[in-house]
Amino acid sequence: MQGRTGVERRLTTILSIDVVGYSRLMERDESATLAALKSHRLELIDPFAASFGGKTIKLMGDGALLEFESTVQAMKFAVSVQNEMLSRNSDVPENERIVFRIGINIGDVIAEDGDIYGDGVNVAARLEGLAEPGGICIHRSVRDQVQDKLDLNFEDLGETEVKNIERPVRAFEVVLDDKAKALAVSEPVAHTKPHISKWVPTLVGAVCICLVLVAVIWWRSRDVAPLTEQEELALAIPDEPSIVVLPFENRSTVEEVGYLAEGFGTAITTQLSKFPQLFVIAGSTSITFADSLAKPREIGRELGVRYVLSGSVQSVGENISVNSTLIETETGHALWSEQYDIGIEELFSAQADLIREIASTLKIVVEEEEVASLKKRPTDDLEAYELFLRAVAKSKLLNTASRQEAIDLLEQAIVLDPDYLSAHIELSGRYLSLWRFGGSDDPKTALNKARQHAERALELDQSDYRVQHRLGQLHLFADHDHQLAYQAFQRAIRENPNDPEVLYDMGFLRSLMGEPAEAIEWNNKAKRVNPRYPGWYNFNAALSHFLIGDYEQAILLAKTGISTYPRSLPPRRILVATLAEMGRLEDAQVEAKKLLEIRPDFRVSTHRNTPFLRSEDQDRYFGAMIAGGLPE
Repeated sequence: MQGRTGVERRLTTILSIDVVGYSRLMERDESATLAALKSHRLELIDPFAASFGGKTIKLMGDGALLEFESTVQAMKFAVSVQNEMLSRNSDVPENERIVFRIGINIGDVIAEDGDIYGDGVNVAARLEGLAEPGGICIHRSVRDQVQDKLDLNFEDLGETEVKNIERPVRAFEVVLDDKAKALAVSEPVAHTKPHISKWVPTLVGAVCICLVLVAVIWWRSRDVAPLTEQEELALAIPDEPSIVVLPFENRSTVEEVGYLAEGFGTAITTQLSKFPQLFVIAGSTSITFADSLAKPREIGRELGVRYVLSGSVQSVGENISVNSTLIETETGHALWSEQYDIGIEELFSAQADLIREIASTLKIVVEEEEVASLKKRPTDDLEAYELFLRAVAKSKLLNTASRQEAIDLLEQAIVLDPDYLSAHIELSGRYLSLWRFGGSDDPKTALNKARQHAERALELDQSDYRVQHRLGQLHLFADHDHQLAYQAFQRAIRENPNDPEVLYDMGFLRSLMGEPAEAIEWNNKAKRVNPRYPGWYNFNAALSHFLIGDYEQAILLAKTGISTYPRSLPPRRILVATLAEMGRLEDAQVEAKKLLEIRPDFRVSTHRNTPFLRSEDQDRYFGAMIAGGLPE
């Protein structure tokens, strides 16, 4: 039955496959888990799916959803995979094994744009959850289809209540005995007509999507790195409550309301991220979903969160109307919706009420100090607040002219409210950026102003994590005082464990302090809360892998950075140094030549101010660059 364009209903066999204890495995050893899972997919899942006529609909980080035209073939696939996994895990320590659960259902689905939806899919997922580790759980309809065609035994699990399905499900467990072993095949059967695996195009397509997003949202946010080989399209959902606050939509034609809408969502993200019991996706990732048609379930699976908060802001006469909805991503159901028809001066109170409502729904205990913090207005001057929001929007454009415009707006805000903490913190950051990345005719004055505004922010509220973060940056980049920077970043993370920029800077610092393995952990944490992270996250990850001698990963990350920023020098420097240290001098010289074509006046000596704590790390890194063909 064909409906609107691109939408189709069909009866099909749905197979859901998932990794048992994925979060535990990732926490124990992320790289090894991803490498093992990738191996199982490429060597087992993909070819067996192709052999049995299966089609991968989507990847979900720790599993996948597949569709089969034949229920018998789906069963053969499942039995063969589980049997083969026993062999593949035989020499693997028990706590390191990848073990799958599989659920199979026959159901009516809605097919749209390469995806499938409906109760048929939901039941397959629930059956997979009922399966024992290494087992297969099927719906009665599947048992009825295969029992006379395949020599298998089944255990009747009876009528089972499953989440979000109105009627009980009659479930059966496939008995994986000698009969099942006899049915299983150990090698996929080649088709006369090539069947291209869906997993590979899915990954390639995702990379393309990321690259398109870079171009589309550049003016609003920042470049998004393409996926590396060890990264997946979906992320495991944390044990603690997890949420992303999507950009609030401006439903007015008034520009000022647009700034208020963006500021409203950002403020909620910032406040929620301070709760240690809550996992919060960074605003720099959430903003990439502005104007997106992605459904909450898709967003939840990509980002690895259970809840999505969406909303809008609209001008109504002299007042504004704020609408918000909290959605559970797994079901797509709205838990609640709120509407506030308020004057602009009541905007901050509405933010506080909404945050408390979210905390209550997610069963997060809000302490009295945190309640007081929520009620605290950032400024009593609404004009200063608007100037601040405009400045933040300018800062996201990441160029010298926009940084200067942002500074001018922030200076005006501070004239209106000299005690505006957020404005002082932001001003310190803007001046520090001018000093670090150029664009100031008087770098010394820019650095002094960065210090002055940071010190003023410290006087206003030394407990604010943003203040500690800014102080840590000044200690590291301006003073080369690693210990003070480390202490400041630690304080910032205690106050806000979800800010990706603090996590990223802590990783960079630990790498410079001679702790590259720890640096990689911090960098991965930053990527987790900011999944659509800017490409330069990979620069410092590449440096850390270089320092620990993981050259292949360093090369991969450096090349990923180059593909995102073709004219950027840091990933090219790392690539030259890595190739040289590997003894691949000819390859290093080729890359050095490419770097010098971009920057003919490049000299290694001009970069020796990178604040390495240990002289041996500095000598090794810069010595490798020189050995690779870059001039001293």
